[in-house]
Amino acid sequence: MMQSNSWFSGGINQRELPLECITDCSASGPVDDAIDYWLDRLQFDGPPWLIRRHLRGYGAWPERELCDHQANRRRLLWIWACNCHDGDSVLVLE
Repeated sequence: MMQSNSWFSGGINQRELPLECITDCSASGPVDDAIDYWLDRLQFDGPPWLIRRHLRGYGAWPERELCDHQANRRRLLWIWACNCHDGDSVLVLE
């Protein structure tokens, strides 16, 4: 697996999502299989504490659910793909 900092440096993305990933992961309807595929293919990861802090800002998940790093990776990839689909390819974890 890639090191945690290969995708992010100082909380800012250092790589861009491939167009196919954006299309697959931001499609309407369930995208769980696409998210799992792209997580593995891209070895998408980041510092657990930073991802957790970023996701906490959405207020969509109880604190106990944010303790699951694998689920947080999935959530973050989905959010970022949707943002990219809407034209914002920069992800700042804050």
